[in-house]
Amino acid sequence: MDTRTNSESLLDTLPKDIKQEELYLRSPLSVLGLLAQTSKQYEADTAFLRLLSSAVDAEPESYTPDSYLKDKIRLAFTPESYQIPDESRLAAIALLKRHPELLFKEGRVTDHFGRKIKASPYRLLLGAGDVWALKQVHEEIIAKIEDPEARAKAEIQTKAEFQAQFPDYKGPWPLDPNMPEEALYDKRNEAQIEQVKAQLKIIVEKITADPCTHGQATKDETIKAVAELCKIFAPKEGEIIKTGLHFPLGILKEISKTYDAHFSPWNSAKLAYFSREVIGGAEAALTAVDGQCVKNGLVNINKDERKGKGPDRRDGLFCRHPKGIPADKAPFADKLGKTLFVDPYDGESCFLSSPVGYFDWYNKIGLAAGGMATPGCARVARVGKLMENKSNSLWELLCSRTQRSQHTVAMDITK
Repeated sequence: MDTRTNSESLLDTLPKDIKQEELYLRSPLSVLGLLAQTSKQYEADTAFLRLLSSAVDAEPESYTPDSYLKDKIRLAFTPESYQIPDESRLAAIALLKRHPELLFKEGRVTDHFGRKIKASPYRLLLGAGDVWALKQVHEEIIAKIEDPEARAKAEIQTKAEFQAQFPDYKGPWPLDPNMPEEALYDKRNEAQIEQVKAQLKIIVEKITADPCTHGQATKDETIKAVAELCKIFAPKEGEIIKTGLHFPLGILKEISKTYDAHFSPWNSAKLAYFSREVIGGAEAALTAVDGQCVKNGLVNINKDERKGKGPDRRDGLFCRHPKGIPADKAPFADKLGKTLFVDPYDGESCFLSSPVGYFDWYNKIGLAAGGMATPGCARVARVGKLMENKSNSLWELLCSRTQRSQHTVAMDITK
């Protein structure tokens, strides 16, 4: 008896190239995940596409909402391992454990912001700055390859992938752990930073001349200036990112510097507009892993209780279950820069309130306070240093792997 569904039978009749190049590529990750559960063949056929999407979206392997944990009856029938899942457990790592041969296979993927990226899963993690996922790849995938020759080959390939992702890096090898993120920038990243600096000067001029009544711009030229800034890091027609960082965090650094420099001369209305439109606009373009870092507060990344785990994978700017935020205000993807922004320092979220000119603040446990959106100067100023700490983790990871395998690897990364 044929127990297959009609849809499965129909899929079987389609040529493989049609399924791979047309059907699978146009299907949402959730659909591919369901299809993969129907047979080993479909699991294998869709593994690479699911891996690319999981890597670029920093997708968690599992998610247990707080409401579920509070339901004592359901909790009693839930396996202990899934009651409070490890936030560092990534879907991409689970897939790589089943298909390690896909780690260095190159493909194309589109992220949440519409950026088209051409890279291998390993290079996707490098370009997103996902140092915690890289740590898991090395410790749970590469380090567990039993064949010494195959493991050494994989270690060599990771260095080749690093060189391909950051072709403009001319620094020492092993890497200097004290180097800032800027050492990784390619020509595209550097051009973006310079364009951002120039446009921020125009924005400062326009906001200074605009009363920004109730935190809203009153002049079209102010709105246009901010829109031009957001175009700088928006996806470009025909652009396919192959090297460098998908989104250089130096953009947020420059924005935070501008905010700090005008904290005193500007009033709360101007600061509110800048925070929501400029900081929020940049946050919408963050990589998924950086969006998770910001939502939890960059200051919390390396706290003792989360040391080595990085951001909470179940929560973030683009997660549909953000902690402490009402369901009608989430997810944030289409709201950042329009109705809210997230303070990068501590992760508190600021929304436009119903009373004109006021804003509601939410933290991880719910509504925190109300008032004008004017995050403290010191809070946003801390962004730059915290981002350097995050990039330092990448250096430390790659340095340790290089030094560990120096007896089998001889490669000049500077060529």
